[in-house]
Amino acid sequence: MASFDLSLRLDETHVLVTGGAGHIGSVTVAAFLAAGAYVTSLDVAPPKPSEHPRLLNVQADISSEQSVEAAWKQATDRFGVVECCVALASLDLSVLEHHATLADMVVEQWRRTFEVNAQGTFLTARAWLRGVRDAVQHGNGRDLKNVGLVMVGSESGHFGERGNPDYASTKATVQYGLLPSLKADAPRVYEHARVNVVSPGPVNTPRFPVECAENPGQLYADAQATVALRKPVEMSSVAKGIVFLASDAWSAHVHGQILNVDSGKVGKLMWTKEECDPQR
Repeated sequence: MASFDLSLRLDETHVLVTGGAGHIGSVTVAAFLAAGAYVTSLDVAPPKPSEHPRLLNVQADISSEQSVEAAWKQATDRFGVVECCVALASLDLSVLEHHATLADMVVEQWRRTFEVNAQGTFLTARAWLRGVRDAVQHGNGRDLKNVGLVMVGSESGHFGERGNPDYASTKATVQYGLLPSLKADAPRVYEHARVNVVSPGPVNTPRFPVECAENPGQLYADAQATVALRKPVEMSSVAKGIVFLASDAWSAHVHGQILNVDSGKVGKLMWTKEECDPQR
């Protein structure tokens, strides 16, 4: 019987994670460090000092072309070409203003959400692909390993988000616009380059139980009514999905796919019980 090597083989791979100081981002960074990777963590928040020899923290605004380019230079100067990129940073539902109807949303919110979530992901993907192309053109392609881009989408990109169409539209842009485009593009730049998306459902971040306590119906509506496993997703599960897609040893033939890490979510609750029976 043939023996199986079940190691991730991510050791000494340079992985760059945007949004690396956030709740899910910090868990993702820890996962890659545990796998032996060199990690550059980009975040809009001021960087904290790191004593880990394989971790570089860089402050960057992914919506700014100049900021992304400067951050990429710091990353490559420290650890070499970014082989694997995780485009995780975005404005999420915990920070965006929620509206009862699209009719109340101001265009500035729509524009800013697209600047960060859609344009920021584009700039991140472009910087990664340019770096890979430069390595190939300089004859270093054979030294690359685990070359891939993992973008982070959302259940909202599948099902929409009443009150936050800005967020849902940006995630749909990533999942149904950027992903299929890069599916055809990336292998033409480097034959082994892969691009995939992890699309989480409601995630059990430290903010989630607070939000549920403030809104008693939220747990049922978001993580139970239309969720087969009747529970939110753990942050570590999202990180493991990202690491799986980053590893050529585990997912070399997974390309152009959306990995739904959502506890089996099938849609949004259209009406609450209170809306259907106002006399309750």
